Amino acid sequence: MERRRGRRAPFVAAVKQKVGGEVQLALAQNLGPTGIELKRPAGRAYMPRTPVTLAFELPDGGDVVRVQGAIVFERAAGGYQTTGVRFLAMTPLDHARIIRALRY
Repeated sequence: MERRRGRRAPFVAAVKQKVGGEVQLALAQNLGPTGIELKRPAGRAYMPRTPVTLAFELPDGGDVVRVQGAIVFERAAGGYQTTGVRFLAMTPLDHARIIRALRY
């Protein structure tokens, strides 16, 4: 898969990550209009292009953002794994909210 298409900004939030029937909590590290980087406990590694569903809140106090995405990379980082996710589908409203939150 090609590398990141947009710039990212620091962003810390709890993220509910669902891959298949497995649900896990992760911590967002940065966010951009086209993707997010997550930090999660070490465990199962996912292959690039693995479909993932994410849910997280933005600081605007609005509804939970729900995104369909795909794993871009996984890296071991001590007792954690860093996961890059490219966004594939979300509502136009959620996309606009992400852009506003990043002050683009």
